[in-house]
Amino acid sequence: MSTRLTICSMILFLSVTSFYGCVPDSPFKFEGSTVPDQLDDGWEVAPPAEVNISQEALDEVYADFVSEDEFYNAKSLLVVKNGKLVFEAYCRSAEDRDRYGHVQSVTKSITSLVFGMVQSDGYVTSLDQTLYSIMPEKFPSDAAKQSITLRHLLTMTSGLEFDNDDFSVKIYCDKPEDPVKYLLDKPLYASPGEKFYYRDTDPHLLSYTIEKVTGKTLAEWAYERLFVPLGISDYYWGSDHTGTTMGAHGLHLRPRDVAKIGQMVLDHGRWDGIQVVDSTWVAVSTREQIETDFTTEPHVYHYGYYWWILPRWQAFSAWGAGGNYIFVVPAKEMVIVMTALPDVDNEVMNTGLEHFEDLIGPLLKD
Repeated sequence: MSTRLTICSMILFLSVTSFYGCVPDSPFKFEGSTVPDQLDDGWEVAPPAEVNISQEALDEVYADFVSEDEFYNAKSLLVVKNGKLVFEAYCRSAEDRDRYGHVQSVTKSITSLVFGMVQSDGYVTSLDQTLYSIMPEKFPSDAAKQSITLRHLLTMTSGLEFDNDDFSVKIYCDKPEDPVKYLLDKPLYASPGEKFYYRDTDPHLLSYTIEKVTGKTLAEWAYERLFVPLGISDYYWGSDHTGTTMGAHGLHLRPRDVAKIGQMVLDHGRWDGIQVVDSTWVAVSTREQIETDFTTEPHVYHYGYYWWILPRWQAFSAWGAGGNYIFVVPAKEMVIVMTALPDVDNEVMNTGLEHFEDLIGPLLKD
């Protein structure tokens, strides 16, 4: 093991052990107001009764949200109905409203939105265009790998075998000289397009693709075409050592800004009367494109283009580790957002999508 990798691994280990070693014996969540303040940030606020949301359902959800037995690392929970912010709660610090935090793999869904803009502008003619046709100099002489398409990247079916547990350490710490070649040199777990396998590799390759075909980074596209129209100014999006925006994670947003993205997608790509993302792209990216390994009722999830599809609720969701969500229910004109402390194991901490479904269930059934 290289010295650099050893040091990086030690840092990761110390971070995790410090987190668990600092779990307080005293209460770590607090109860506060759930009434949103009217700010000059683009949101109209309203009482739940005005949009026909049951206060009883909200109270039940809130009780679980602030419970120290549920979603230990949760920070915020917001509910938007009919385009109005009707519920806003912070269980760690009221200051979290105005602080950006890492939304983990919710980033992937924003990457999808930006790619939709790139396609709409004509930089990409077809999702069945091969990655090889865009950057042939990066590929090994492997016909199967050369058949990887943009659709395969968007549906996590490139076939490239590189687990997320290794991805960040290798990319951030080892800093391969040519990350694209490094990723494409990974073995195939299946033929491209054959099997869904959730990884950070595919969206990061898509970020390189956006930069290659447009001359702008993913973050530059997001700033100019997504964040400015939505009035999002206080954020951070990390990049790798080559300056390429991380396509899978690394985006830090404030809770109300996360909700803006959800509302914009619910409104078919529109915000404040402006068509920000092409409505056709929003529609195709938020419906089922491929089946996943989540096949156990009632928590069956399909996958769109970096959005999780929940047929049980006729809903779709962005999902980031630790309890970061943009949960969109078109039939109810509702967006539910949670932000949380990142970098925890979903299974250990019970922060997976199935647990979030249970948390917000009273609102979905109401």
